[in-house]
Amino acid sequence: MIGGGLCGLTAAIRLAQTGIKVELFEAAPKAGGRTRSFIDKTTGELCDNGPHLLIGAYEATQRLLNDCDATANVTWQPSLKLSLWDEQRNHFRLQPNAYMPFAMALLVAVKALPDHDWRSAAAMLRLARQLDQNDQINTSVAELFTIAAIPANLRRDMLEPICLGVMNEDISTASAATFKRVIKESFASKTSARLGWFNAPLDKALITPLLEKAEQLGVTIRTGYRVRSVQEQAGGIVEVNGKPFAAAILALPAYAAATLLGIDNCFQTRAITNVHLWFRDHCGLPEPLIGGIGTTGEWFFDVSQAFQQTPSLRHLCAVISADENRISDEALVAQISHEIGLISGVDLAPVHHRIIREKRATVLVRNYQPMFTASSRIIDACEAPTPGQLPATIEFAVLRGEKAASEVCKLLT
Repeated sequence: MIGGGLCGLTAAIRLAQTGIKVELFEAAPKAGGRTRSFIDKTTGELCDNGPHLLIGAYEATQRLLNDCDATANVTWQPSLKLSLWDEQRNHFRLQPNAYMPFAMALLVAVKALPDHDWRSAAAMLRLARQLDQNDQINTSVAELFTIAAIPANLRRDMLEPICLGVMNEDISTASAATFKRVIKESFASKTSARLGWFNAPLDKALITPLLEKAEQLGVTIRTGYRVRSVQEQAGGIVEVNGKPFAAAILALPAYAAATLLGIDNCFQTRAITNVHLWFRDHCGLPEPLIGGIGTTGEWFFDVSQAFQQTPSLRHLCAVISADENRISDEALVAQISHEIGLISGVDLAPVHHRIIREKRATVLVRNYQPMFTASSRIIDACEAPTPGQLPATIEFAVLRGEKAASEVCKLLT
């Protein structure tokens, strides 16, 4: 197993559950990939690079957490409640009635949003009719909205934030086929249409339970181990840094695998910026998560509230997807602090901040060709989503790991 992120850990666990001996190599000092945590030296707090949301449709992720006795580490909404804010309308929310049939409740909830009416509900119905239509592979989300005659206010308040937050890409270039899958799965039922968040840092809530499960199953995990060569030899043997194995799984971002295999890197990525702010004597946000409309920060998280903590310093975090801002750190912190003041009604300056910029946070959905390995025993589980697949999310990583494990099992049995 090459790569100790969520995909690699999932594949290792699924293989070991079948009795296959697994050895996992991770170049970093710790496993976890982009779901690792770090210690903030000023506050001493264990922090994630950025908050991660789950949705009820993430069935593979929920199975994995259940198998690793970690389901209690996620707090789920009983039913969908999406809190939003903008300067003109202040706080408002999309909250379908929990006692109505979900499809009807969603339409009623959309119609009830401030600055919306029956035309927004009708547009949602037109979009729903498009979900099962086959698009040309290069159709963008913006083109889909034109076909479905989605009005500007519905784009602004609901659909564009979903696209940017889940796909980390603007509607002008994001894949319509993948967006339709996201919408279809996310709003399929009351159970799938709800949000969840980890109630502890990812190291504790996600990675440690996976590592413990892998070790219980006998997986050998080697961190700080950089793989520099992987190739199939005669007799159906794959050598990883010269060591023989029956098969190897590449569980890496596609651009990292391209470097390892010495092939062209054609994979497009986008950045995500997480602005962590700590405040003294701050009451926090009204909800653990609030979406900002027309704000620099896209999503505002009350990390202390999500972790059910009452520390001396309140930890809030703003997430900026597909970030192409070119302003200074000082100006960015001032802008995000101002927006948090407007949203919370508490205008305080942070006592500490930390900006985490993940320059290649996600590989974008494109019509990529399968990774060329010239070997059926080197399994491609790289992050390189194609139109119609889920974008680069926690669920996509888990699904890639499960699929790769299944392919190895078929190969070896």
